[in-house]
Amino acid sequence: MESCRNVLLEYVYKEANAQIEGLGVGIKHKYNLEEVMAYALNRLPPMFASTDFELQVKRQECDKLRDQVFKAVRQSLIAVRRDPLRQPEPLADVELANAPFALRGVREILNSRTLTWFDLPTVIEKELEGAIARYNSGNSKYSSKYGTLGMRQTNAQMYLRKSAPATPVVSELKKKEYEVYMIEANHIVHSLERLVIRMAQTRAQSFPQGELRFIRLEDVLARTLNRLPPLYATSNKGLGHLRQYAQLNIGSELAIIVYESMLETRKANYQRINPLMFYKIRHEREQALINLSKLFSKEIKWQNLEQELGMALELARGGTVCWVRSPVKASPA
Repeated sequence: MESCRNVLLEYVYKEANAQIEGLGVGIKHKYNLEEVMAYALNRLPPMFASTDFELQVKRQECDKLRDQVFKAVRQSLIAVRRDPLRQPEPLADVELANAPFALRGVREILNSRTLTWFDLPTVIEKELEGAIARYNSGNSKYSSKYGTLGMRQTNAQMYLRKSAPATPVVSELKKKEYEVYMIEANHIVHSLERLVIRMAQTRAQSFPQGELRFIRLEDVLARTLNRLPPLYATSNKGLGHLRQYAQLNIGSELAIIVYESMLETRKANYQRINPLMFYKIRHEREQALINLSKLFSKEIKWQNLEQELGMALELARGGTVCWVRSPVKASPA
């Protein structure tokens, strides 16, 4: 979930990268980063947070665990060396679905590794205009005063000169924040997260409607997962194994833990509701999706963003304008 995160993820991610990079050239390719991370996280205490305040508190706690993180990653390198004869079935997309994962997919489509939610609508429109301009240039013999598909010639020439949208300039502080935010886009999941979410949503129906605003799902998830063993998986087989293990060993307790977490969350939020983790990035995402919905004249969510962008680019490359164009600004004299 976008605003519920095991804070140790960023520590294990950095340590795993560092240790893998420190290996010899002939051996480091034998390790899968996500598998190394999952093995290490499953041997460290859970450190879930859902608010910006909790994030800072948990980071202080995680700083004290650096030696444990180092040892857990070192053990992981011994245990999960890739077997060339073993090809594990990857996790299904539904297991990986979250907003950072959606942004990662869009970054790959647009070939921009540092693209933020804030810049996304502008970059997408530029990419679409560039695709139309390239199509028009390939059909120049049919061009008129306004181009083959209604694009002003000067405007088309501008996008041809910029065959790909320029990567927006991102401040170092924001870049670091997004690097942490995007760690959740790795192919690694906590095997109980979706189950806890479903149980909390079902149990919420028994609470008075007026109290539900004090029982945020992110807070409940963080409190619940902090009371459960870390069970991270990177493959469908591993996910199934861990879920079966959980069903046999903690299945009877899980419903009670979820309910108690909901009561604790309600009590804590009665006093003060802290902003959710990454609330600034969440706001950027919400505004970006509103602007993209206007651009495409249809509802765009992070769940369908990659699919809609792919279809729009395919249409634009074939010469079809499938978006609402922004007014062309006059060039300075």
